Amino acid sequence: MSSTQDNGGAHDGAPASGSDAPRAGAAAHGAWRPRPETAQDVPAVRRIHLAAFETAGEADLVDALRRDPAAWLPRLSYVAGPPDGDPVAHALLTRCHVDDVPAVALAPCAVLPGYQKCGAGGAVISALLEAARDAGERTAIVLGHPPYYPRFGFTPATGFGILPPQPWPDEAFLALSLDGSPPPRGTVRYAAAFGIA
Repeated sequence: MSSTQDNGGAHDGAPASGSDAPRAGAAAHGAWRPRPETAQDVPAVRRIHLAAFETAGEADLVDALRRDPAAWLPRLSYVAGPPDGDPVAHALLTRCHVDDVPAVALAPCAVLPGYQKCGAGGAVISALLEAARDAGERTAIVLGHPPYYPRFGFTPATGFGILPPQPWPDEAFLALSLDGSPPPRGTVRYAAAFGIA
């Protein structure tokens, strides 16, 4: 499932490149402002994903998830940018299930190429996970870059008895208890937009 994997556009560990150069000061001082996405942010979110990934797959996935009322959690789509500028990072949690127990899937996440390795991705993901905790979500799942996501508390999902819907590497299929309780055991079912049977 390439749309949940972090293949360079989604994390601060990716090399900085492209013409979207960060504004002086914002990155240096960590002055990112994460917040919930608004209707006015939709074009910027698409632009971020188109710039961060080699294909339009992730941008199209976000649009498809936004149209799915069973998957879309309006307060759990976050953007971040400098105090005086447009969003440069986006992270999204949508409804998934572990067997029949509701959980949230972190995917996709993206940062404009010129702002990678500046802390924008970490800021938006941290704020999004905190918003999920505040919303009463219990378990988050991610299929992503193994060295990146443990900094947020993610560990291999199989350690909790959470199984992937396809044979994915343990080190890339991760889970996080958002409320400190033991996560449910079972197989993850993603929203239809992910295209996983």
